[in-house]
Amino acid sequence: MRDSKNLLLILISAGLMLTWVYHLYDKSHYSNHKFEVLVKDSLATQEAIKDSLQKLFNEKTHELDTTRIATDSLKGNLDSTRLKIYELRRQISDILENRTVTKADLRKARDLIAEYKDRIEEMKAQNNDLETERQRLNGELTQLNDQMKGLQENIQKISQENKELTETINQASTFIASDLHLSAVATRSGDKEVEASSAKKVDKFIFSFTVQNNIVKNSYYDVYVVITQPGNKVLQNDVWGADSFASTEGNKPYTTKIHFEYTRGEKKKILYTLQPDNFIPGTYMLQVYQNGISLGETTKMLN
Repeated sequence: MRDSKNLLLILISAGLMLTWVYHLYDKSHYSNHKFEVLVKDSLATQEAIKDSLQKLFNEKTHELDTTRIATDSLKGNLDSTRLKIYELRRQISDILENRTVTKADLRKARDLIAEYKDRIEEMKAQNNDLETERQRLNGELTQLNDQMKGLQENIQKISQENKELTETINQASTFIASDLHLSAVATRSGDKEVEASSAKKVDKFIFSFTVQNNIVKNSYYDVYVVITQPGNKVLQNDVWGADSFASTEGNKPYTTKIHFEYTRGEKKKILYTLQPDNFIPGTYMLQVYQNGISLGETTKMLN
């Protein structure tokens, strides 16, 4: 009996010694890991950690959403980073919204949030680089616009000079007309022609004028003659009035076109006969054009 009591005391002493040894070991182990996040099996602890992670996630999401990113500038690496952020956001949301979340899930969420934060910082840096590049490109664009503006002004200046030069050349190649005369002629017995003023007696018009130019080369040239009848209608042989030419006054119908040979510097007299179907009392006007420019005009009155 005494031996049994001694054995019992030995076992109790050994148990107490092991309890203290375990207590000291557990205390030392806890002290060495005081900075670690210990996830216990209790639902309250899991919910607290979940709320903390949710808060951190929300803060970073708000920080991302308030950072304005020019979508048209997100190319290449920035697109890849943004897609990765969206994927991380989806994964984190899936874990934190899961009502049956486990310790392993929470550890994964913590790692994903750390990566999520790093990706956001990476995208901010890329945005800063893009903003710097955008400012540089804007500066170059402004410089290019200034150069284009200067080039456009030079083009307009050259165009104006060319227009003035063309006008000068046209004017230099335009004849000077003088001695314009429009006669209404009546034919009497013996084919004698006399100038008349009565529309009933007149049977043809004879007009004449002299042209001269000291610059043009020896060649063939055209002039347009426009005879306007009373009532402001141009006298034309074509009943459809298809004959017209471009003038400084716009597209203008003409009575006849005269083609002639010219030698530089000569005084060339043009004489032409025209026999309309009928003659109307009133004022007739003769105008001569070359290169679309009026060379001169004269009138004739018929009673």
